[in-house]
Amino acid sequence: MANESKPAIQSKGLNEKKDKANSTAYAEVLYSQERVTKYLQGHMTLAELTNVTAPEMLEMATYGFQMFENGKYKEARVIFDGLVTLDPNEPYYLTALGAIYLAEEDLAQAEAYFNRAIKLEPKDLAPYVNRGEVFLRQGKVLEAAQDFKKAVEMDPQGKDPLSMRARLLAAAALETIEAAQAQSANKK
Repeated sequence: MANESKPAIQSKGLNEKKDKANSTAYAEVLYSQERVTKYLQGHMTLAELTNVTAPEMLEMATYGFQMFENGKYKEARVIFDGLVTLDPNEPYYLTALGAIYLAEEDLAQAEAYFNRAIKLEPKDLAPYVNRGEVFLRQGKVLEAAQDFKKAVEMDPQGKDPLSMRARLLAAAALETIEAAQAQSANKK
């Protein structure tokens, strides 16, 4: 009875050779000179070149967000760094990296990522709110107030929780400005 069936190891070996031949042919098409040239010229993202699908990237981003929410900033950073490498033109990934650096108190890096996100998608209020917080922590109160104002203008009804956060942070910025003005007046 044992002689009637083939060992699994033989079957696996045959399938591996077949799969390897198919993947080699696929790789030749995937990494054609034309596609690689498009990638090198910036006309194609690494995700497009390597055929990483949007659902796969969304799954990675969701996992990265969960890591961030659980305070696992290093792990979240690794995931979003990878996503930015795959698609440097996706503002959400840049905003996520900025938020991670903000949580880690690396304000210069956070600001740089929020700036890139805003440049790519100037109508997204998340990087404005977050960059405003960076500015507030750096003592750049006027710049912070400008970002909060921009975020509030994007959501005048206050439906987005981020615009509510912007309103609260704007109030804090205003208090800081008023306190500085009062202190300045007392010195005179």
